[in-house]
Amino acid sequence: MVDLLKQEMNKKNRLIFLAMAVFLVIVTILMAVIGKDTRTLDGYKLMNTFGGITPVIELLATIITATRFAGVDSNKQVRQNMEKHSKITIFFSKIFTCMIGYFILLALSVLTIIFMKYLVFPESAFAGKLAQELQWATLGNIAYVFIFESFVIMVIGFCKTWYGAIAFGVVLNYITELIAGIFMIFIYNNRQLIWNPFNFFFVEKQIQDGMKHMMTRLTLNQIIAGSIVYAGIFIVIGFIIFVFIRKFKTDDELIAKRQAKKNKKQKLQTA
Repeated sequence: MVDLLKQEMNKKNRLIFLAMAVFLVIVTILMAVIGKDTRTLDGYKLMNTFGGITPVIELLATIITATRFAGVDSNKQVRQNMEKHSKITIFFSKIFTCMIGYFILLALSVLTIIFMKYLVFPESAFAGKLAQELQWATLGNIAYVFIFESFVIMVIGFCKTWYGAIAFGVVLNYITELIAGIFMIFIYNNRQLIWNPFNFFFVEKQIQDGMKHMMTRLTLNQIIAGSIVYAGIFIVIGFIIFVFIRKFKTDDELIAKRQAKKNKKQKLQTA
């Protein structure tokens, strides 16, 4: 496991992660400054909206997950590691890598938000209500990333390139919310639909804004617990697909397969 974690955190990946961290800090600072100048943020909203950087940290988490679980580079690494390690160990090494990367970015975000609160909004004391809002916003971010990235792990295996995996992961963010929105049309007349998995993709929005309860029809405890349960289900399905179904074809194998199809097509045309 240690050997696998070292591979996942090689020099190239560390440099990419460092660039992500720097980008996240810069965006957090800019959001606070711009929010102050445009009066779209104050001390309370800075805490309540997680500094306005929720989409950014979720994008970075998706990039980490997508590049670990899909693409020919990832497949090649898995094939090599299968000579010494089991697929189960490889799967969990990737899970741990994603978790470590996300929680480092999360901690960095929280520290930067607190710093910008004192720098840009010093008039609001960071105690009581503000501290509680940041705690809830952080919890909401964790719950959403947990369920969404689990869903990404479950469905992303078919992507052949890392950039395709990233693009698909980003698109999934909008697809899940769109499907959840469609279900909401029917929730008002069919209460049992509140337990559909896509309803729980609004976990972060409901934690940040209690009025979103009117959309999901779920209590805060229900939506947090449901997110954890569904995320666990997605992880289990993703695990089964990773260990028992995926073939992890390398670039050479994909090229050979395309060439074989091309040769077969040419033979049929000349026949």
